[in-house]
Amino acid sequence: MTGADRIQIQKAIDNHENLKNSYCWGGDNGNGQARTNREKRLNFTVRLESDGDLYEYTSSVSISRKNCYYKGYFSKNGKRGDVRLFKKLLS
Repeated sequence: MTGADRIQIQKAIDNHENLKNSYCWGGDNGNGQARTNREKRLNFTVRLESDGDLYEYTSSVSISRKNCYYKGYFSKNGKRGDVRLFKKLLS
């Protein structure tokens, strides 16, 4: 595993930890352009291969004027898992 892979893994873990409880209702999430820019920054996918296994993380964020939703999808060889898959890669 390269240093760049480790950085991507840490980015995925940090993003998940920061957003995992981001199911908010109420409040103002800014204007449309700010919401769109924030969604573009927070929606991404990390794919990497380690020891012949394919690991994938997808961050899915949807922000409306009043609501904010986050889903983080972790998988190993297409089989769904959780953040522990990526944490194990760093240890």
